[in-house]
Amino acid sequence: MTVYYVDDVVTLHHGDCIDILRALPDNSVDSVVTDPPYGLEFMGKDWDGADGFRRSLNAADASRESVFGRTSRKAPEYNTGRGVRVADERATEMTPTGQGHSTSAGPYLATRVDSTRIAGKPFEQWCGAWAAECLRVLKPGGYMVAFGGSRTWHRLASAVEDSGFEIRDSIAWLYGSGFPKSLNLPGGLGTALKPAFEPIVVGRKPLIGTVAANVLTHGTGALNIDACRTETTDKLGGGAESGSTAWSAHEEWQRPWMTDPEKLAAHSARVSDNVEKAELLGRWPTNVLLDKGQADELDRQSGARAAGGSVRGDEPSSRTSAVYGEHERTPFVGHGDTGGAARFFPTFHYQAKAPSSERPNVDGVQHPTVKPLDLMRWLVRLVTPPNGVVLEPFAGSGTTAEACVHEHMKCIAIEREADYLPLIVARLSKPIEVGFDFGAMQ
Repeated sequence: MTVYYVDDVVTLHHGDCIDILRALPDNSVDSVVTDPPYGLEFMGKDWDGADGFRRSLNAADASRESVFGRTSRKAPEYNTGRGVRVADERATEMTPTGQGHSTSAGPYLATRVDSTRIAGKPFEQWCGAWAAECLRVLKPGGYMVAFGGSRTWHRLASAVEDSGFEIRDSIAWLYGSGFPKSLNLPGGLGTALKPAFEPIVVGRKPLIGTVAANVLTHGTGALNIDACRTETTDKLGGGAESGSTAWSAHEEWQRPWMTDPEKLAAHSARVSDNVEKAELLGRWPTNVLLDKGQADELDRQSGARAAGGSVRGDEPSSRTSAVYGEHERTPFVGHGDTGGAARFFPTFHYQAKAPSSERPNVDGVQHPTVKPLDLMRWLVRLVTPPNGVVLEPFAGSGTTAEACVHEHMKCIAIEREADYLPLIVARLSKPIEVGFDFGAMQ
C-alpha cells in the first residue's frame, strides 16, 4: 500500500480504493463514512463515469469507450446476457402489437429500455466491489453511511445490500441551494427539477448474536443516539411524568404496580430522569437532516405551535369503542414547549460552496463536491463508537478525515486522484479545534 500522509489520527493512502481495501485486515475498522462518486459523469470527471469504474474493476478494460449514458451497443460486455434479454423482452411487451420489433416503435423502445438499464450497470458493479471489501474490513455490526445521487442511489443501495449489508435506514439531507440543470422549452416546460436533497444509505454488517452481545464484544452494532440528539431549550416534561392521569381512565389499562405508591413513585422518577436527560441532551435524532434555509422555511409554514394532542374534554371515546370499549378520555397533559416544526430535526449550516475554511485550494486546485464539515461530524458520531476507527474510501478534499479529528476518531482515508491529495494534507495541517470527547465518558 502507498501511504501518502500519516499523523496520530489520519492515515491517507494514495491509490484505487478497491486495491487498497484488499490489503486491509478483516474486522479492523469500526465504521465506514463515505461520499463516493454518484455515477453522473459530474463535470465530465473520469472518476464519476463508466471508464473510471471499469478501470477500478479491471485496468485492462479501461480503454473502451464509455457506455455511461450512451448506447450499450458500444460495449460488448454489457449488451449480452440476461440483462439485455430482460430489457428486450420488456421492450417487446411495450410495443403496440406485442410482436417485438415488428412496429416502428419497437426498435426505439428496445434501444431506450436497453440503454437505460445498462447505463447504470457499471456503476452498480463498481459499488458492489468496494462495498464488499468494506463489509470484510468492518467489525461485526459495523455501520456504513454512504451518500448517493438522487438519480443513481438505487444502484448504490442495491449494490450495498447485495454485497452483504443489511439496509437499516436511509437519511435525507435536505438543502435549499441547489440549481436546476434543465433544458428550457417553450410553454414553461423543462426537463429537470431543482435538486434539494441527497440520500444517504445506512447499512450494517450482520451482527454476531444479539445487539447487546455484539456491542459488548466488538463495540459496534448500535447507533450513538445521545451524541447526535437535536439540541433543544424546550421544557419537555410538562407534568406528564406523574403517571396519575395517564392510566386512570380505564380499568383494563391498570397494572398492579400502578396502585402501589412505591412502584408508582419509582416509575415517575424514571420518567423524570428521562425527561431531564432529553432536555439536557436534546431530542431523538431523525433520518431527515436540514440546512438552515430549509429549517427556516419549515418554521415559516408551520408557525409556532405547542407539541401535543387536542384532547381537552373527558367525553366518551366512542371512536375507539370497538377496540377498547367505551371509556372516558383522559384530558391531555401537554409538554411545555412551543416553536416551529424544524425544532424536531437536526439542522446544519449549508452553503452552495463550502467556505474557504472548508474548501482547500492548493495551486488553484479545488475539489468540486465538498460536504459541510458539521454534517460529516454528525455522521461520524452517529455510527462510530467513541475513539473508534473510521474508513473513508473516497477521501476527496478530506472532509471526513477532518471530521474524525474533531470527533476524536482515527481515520483511514483513501484517495485515487493525485490532484486532491495536497488538498487533504493542507486541510489536516491547519490548526483544528477538536470537539467534545464522548470517549472520555466511558
